[in-house]
Amino acid sequence: MKQIIAALCVAASLASCASQEGASQEGASQKIASMASAQVQEDTIQEALFHQWFAAEFDNHEQHWQDNISKEKEPDLQVHEHIHHVFAPLATPALEGTTYFVKQYMDGDPNKVYRQRLYQFVQNEEKGALQLNIYRFKNEAKYADAHLHPEVYQSLSTDEITTYPGCEVYWRYNGEYFDGTMGQDTCIIVSKRSAKKILFNDTLRLTDNEIWIADKAADEDGNYVFGNKAGIPHKNRKVVYFTGWGGTRIGGKDAPEDAKWVFNRDLLLHNEGQIVPLQDAKTGEKSGYSIQLALLTYQNTFDPIFKLGLIDDASGKTITYIWSDRTNPTTGMNLRWMQAGLKIKEKRPHFSF
Repeated sequence: MKQIIAALCVAASLASCASQEGASQEGASQKIASMASAQVQEDTIQEALFHQWFAAEFDNHEQHWQDNISKEKEPDLQVHEHIHHVFAPLATPALEGTTYFVKQYMDGDPNKVYRQRLYQFVQNEEKGALQLNIYRFKNEAKYADAHLHPEVYQSLSTDEITTYPGCEVYWRYNGEYFDGTMGQDTCIIVSKRSAKKILFNDTLRLTDNEIWIADKAADEDGNYVFGNKAGIPHKNRKVVYFTGWGGTRIGGKDAPEDAKWVFNRDLLLHNEGQIVPLQDAKTGEKSGYSIQLALLTYQNTFDPIFKLGLIDDASGKTITYIWSDRTNPTTGMNLRWMQAGLKIKEKRPHFSF
């Protein structure tokens, strides 16, 4: 009888151990599942924040302007090119993830386009990053300004785009901003001019108001090809568009008070150096003057300002301006012979469309 009781005790003990082990394994599985779920949730939140910051137009007008001023005292200074970026969200049924139409142009001139791309963002769990795949269009003319004609993306097929493997950008959030990096020397493109291999190693930074882009390229021997030699990135600010009205008397400041006006009630320009001519909305007649909005820094006091300037088209010079706090939602100018009033665009203020 004692042997039976002992056997039952052993069996009960083993069952208890098995039960505890099973519960332990189940608990571990639940913990892993919970951690995985939390990670997915965190990735989703971070990706949403990324797109909230990224979807906009950006411009480095002030950096370019300041470089040109500084170069007078520092002749060896490398002036950053003036670049405008359009990152417009545009759904692409042919691709998974979140996609954008990208347009980049020089000197504030939308006709000086140097790059049009399709950007695709997907999660890369292995690298713990939001992966950017960059595609170029085989027929760029067909997809020019696709952000203004979103229907063309609906029929786009993967046969119409191509990419360079190894040129992906990996974005990671560091708690303050997003860092963008490429694999070291993995992005290799053969130059059409020299037939040499060019190695690209770009670094980027995205905040709620800026995107910094440091393009760096060298040949196989490590010789410089392009990029800022001092390692200073293009520092592009998110633009804010203003709408409003403006016009001048025909003949300008010397015109008689009863002179006719050229007038436009549909002005649209952004605050990062864009220049818009004052011309009549109905007849197209030009006044000979333009207005400019710009965020700049006073050279003597280093105070940041928001400038509205009036430009003489013949000379290209600013003949007068007013300035205010950078956060001002409205601005205007009244010279009696010239008037303008502007306010922040109500819908989609970071896009022209």
